[in-house]
Amino acid sequence: MRFKAKHLGLAAAGLVIAATALLIRKDIPAEDLKQKYATSASRFVTINGANLHYHDEGQGTPIILLHGTAASLHTWDGWAKELGKSYRVLRFDLPGFGLTGRNTTDNYSIANYTELLLHFMDEQGIEKAHLAGSSLGGQITYDFAATYPERVHKMILLAPTGVTNANDKNISLPFRMAQTPLLKHALKYITPRFIVKKSLKEVYGDDSKLTDQTITLSHEMLLRQGNREAFISRMNTKDTVNLHKLAKIQAPTLLLWGEADAWVPVTDAAYFKQTIKRAQLKLYPGAGHVPMEEIPYETVQDALHFLSGDLVLNR
Repeated sequence: MRFKAKHLGLAAAGLVIAATALLIRKDIPAEDLKQKYATSASRFVTINGANLHYHDEGQGTPIILLHGTAASLHTWDGWAKELGKSYRVLRFDLPGFGLTGRNTTDNYSIANYTELLLHFMDEQGIEKAHLAGSSLGGQITYDFAATYPERVHKMILLAPTGVTNANDKNISLPFRMAQTPLLKHALKYITPRFIVKKSLKEVYGDDSKLTDQTITLSHEMLLRQGNREAFISRMNTKDTVNLHKLAKIQAPTLLLWGEADAWVPVTDAAYFKQTIKRAQLKLYPGAGHVPMEEIPYETVQDALHFLSGDLVLNR
């Protein structure tokens, strides 16, 4: 009996090991992903220890677009073409994400991202620009606008982070894993495509609009050499609370928010609208956390009307 139980235990352990092995994904070399995803608009510049990947398109007053956690500059694809007809559109992969990859300093704080944006503008010879940021990119955007008000024309925030507790029970599985001591090391290796797909379905109000191409892009960017370690570092970064800075913002501000946002609740929108002096709010019924991806045409038209001086009806 003991002999049989021992062998059953070994067999069960073997199955667990085999199942785990099936979930392991190797890093993808940065050069391989550059060959696949870099375009004629791609540029690279070294700033603050990051080999920053960015796109520079169009002509006119500059507008800089900042993406959210675990995303990339591709999240703005639906906006860039339309904005590029009237503006110089710059968007980059934040350090720790996309083709930029891991920062040599391993500093992924809001303060460090804000300084990176300042140095990027200086490097590009941009004295003043419009800014638009989604989620984490939104938090960086309003931090920058409060810290360097003289460098910002107008600001667009799409469901910025900073109000809701990052440890909320609704947080996505990879985020929870990255913040759990016993699991965060496994996340460096165990990141199958279905986990990425599940997370992306959470950020869409209508996940039928989520394409296989978007899932593959997000998964492969996560697997870029160094990005999983950077993601874990970012998720364990304790940022200094910067909400008190909102009252210092001088730039006219447009808040865009999906009413079906499962990551940053639409109830947070009221706080930003009340605290930022010159803020307008536009809500999108049925849309999720990334309305610029889910309903790009509608949201970019609202952005264009705002940037050109037309008012967007508050609701």
